[in-house]
Amino acid sequence: MLGFKNVVSIDIGSSLIKLVQLSQSGGKIRLDKVGIVDNPASNFRPYSQKIGKGAIAQAIKHLLRKSHIKAKDAVSSLNGPSIIIQYLKFPPLSGKELKSAVNLEIQRVMLGRLNEVETDFQVLPQSEEKDGKQNILFVAVPKLMVRQRMETLEQAGLNPIAIDTDGLVLANCFLRLKNLAPQEDVMVLNLGTRLINLVILGKESLYFIRDISLSLESPLELRGEAVLGRIIEEIRRSIHYHEERGRKNRVGRIFLTGGNAVKLETSDSFLKVLGLPVEKWNPLKDIEFDPRKLSSGFTESKGYLLAIAIGLGLREKQP
Repeated sequence: MLGFKNVVSIDIGSSLIKLVQLSQSGGKIRLDKVGIVDNPASNFRPYSQKIGKGAIAQAIKHLLRKSHIKAKDAVSSLNGPSIIIQYLKFPPLSGKELKSAVNLEIQRVMLGRLNEVETDFQVLPQSEEKDGKQNILFVAVPKLMVRQRMETLEQAGLNPIAIDTDGLVLANCFLRLKNLAPQEDVMVLNLGTRLINLVILGKESLYFIRDISLSLESPLELRGEAVLGRIIEEIRRSIHYHEERGRKNRVGRIFLTGGNAVKLETSDSFLKVLGLPVEKWNPLKDIEFDPRKLSSGFTESKGYLLAIAIGLGLREKQP
């Protein structure tokens, strides 16, 4: 059984809050319920005023009622520059030996701040050079961010059972829904209002993940040459880093999702500058749903906003 049964997935973005509930029927994934509302604390950031948390919690409670979502268990995710992502390499080690080695390296990386963060790691596929090393993705999230998100969900009357990171959720969503060729590496960009989630993956494998934060005071506008130039440079650096780590397959396509992905000029700009095929990716194209049974005014085009929320619901195992 998949882990999303009777679980509501909540993506709290800087401009919108998105809720979804999924189910499985005959091996097919179905979007049963969905809700989207403006974030009443659009400038809210972790560590800021409690009033932001309360306003968000009230918005979630209202959206749960409006969307007829009765599930109490909730999963959500976090993003931003406070999240630390590191790539480590170790010789082949057993499970316990690897965990001990990673913990020692984490203590060195965190410089005594280990008690301030929640950590996890994941073994990534080996490089094409077959150097025998294990590639490790290490993620550290400030405990305060996790605690604030859990408190927000609890104020909304929910039981938070898992907090993830947007990048990992985006990768999970894409890998579960899209069928890539065996030797194909692609990049997926979730173009949010103030931040971009970037992942590079192949068939059933995640290779690289990062958040691109441009520290913008206003919503991201991709038509501005200065901002677009900075984003393109960060994308190129990410591709270069990925390929320098020994990947034989180059990034062959770029998929765009998120609110900024629907703009035609966005795809044209990336295609023109990067010289790679660029496609828009709407996760709703890859799952079943009946718009007549969803919230009034909901259309398929809003699926571009739901990659993170759907990815949260597709977690194979909930705690």
